[in-house]
Amino acid sequence: MKYNGFFLFFILQIKNRFKSHNISAFSAQIAYFFLLSFFPFLIFLIAVLSYFSVSFDGAIDILAKVVPNEVTILIKDYVRALMPTRSINVLSVSFFATIWAASRGVDAFIVSLNNSYEIKEGRNFLFKKLLAMIYTILVALSICLALVIPNMGMDFLLWVSKYIEITYYFIKVWYYIRWIIIISILILVLGSLYYIAPNKKMKLIEIIPGTLFATFGWIIISIGFSFFVNNFKNFTIVYGSLAAVIVLMIWLYLSAIILMLGGEINSICSLYKKYIN
Repeated sequence: MKYNGFFLFFILQIKNRFKSHNISAFSAQIAYFFLLSFFPFLIFLIAVLSYFSVSFDGAIDILAKVVPNEVTILIKDYVRALMPTRSINVLSVSFFATIWAASRGVDAFIVSLNNSYEIKEGRNFLFKKLLAMIYTILVALSICLALVIPNMGMDFLLWVSKYIEITYYFIKVWYYIRWIIIISILILVLGSLYYIAPNKKMKLIEIIPGTLFATFGWIIISIGFSFFVNNFKNFTIVYGSLAAVIVLMIWLYLSAIILMLGGEINSICSLYKKYIN
């Protein structure tokens, strides 16, 4: 009965909060600013991957596992057009454009997290802006790591073998460990965001439910949306040449909803704990 009570309480809370906390509107706002930062971020990403001697095509192959084909084709075409004109000035501008646009999205996310706990933002503007920019940089670096680590195959193992003995068993295990590392990075980044971003002091255990939901929920929704777009829906018929951008926008929108629901879940679990006590 206790679990049934929690399930009913949870469903009713999510249903009511989705409308009252404007989750759809905030998700659209976050997706818009992330879309503005997406292409400048690609320029920055190229520079980072080239520094680590990682193939951009290899990174795209990793990304293709969770995003629709239209998005990967859009990225490849954009990168091919960009490569001949790449310069330090362009990279510098792209970095600051990425930070500015994406931080606006993080700002909206912070507001949504405060809404989930129904608290007001009492921190000053500069602190909040600095927090948004720090997390923007942190997320950008995390994405870079997530694309670099899966490409750390035999070349990486040969480099490691100079310092420690590499066995055949270690090589087989490494191909699984690197995916665990990526998920762990995602959990740490999202967990720290749910912990610090709201204007509320919390215990670490309070952010675990929403963090796990957001991490695995984002993976599932991305793979599911990718499967749907690739197999059941031809967006080109409706949107023509804009199809890839529309698909990218929808994916960012769905991702934002998952992230916001993670914050709501943390709040609901905290509220339910007080309710039964």
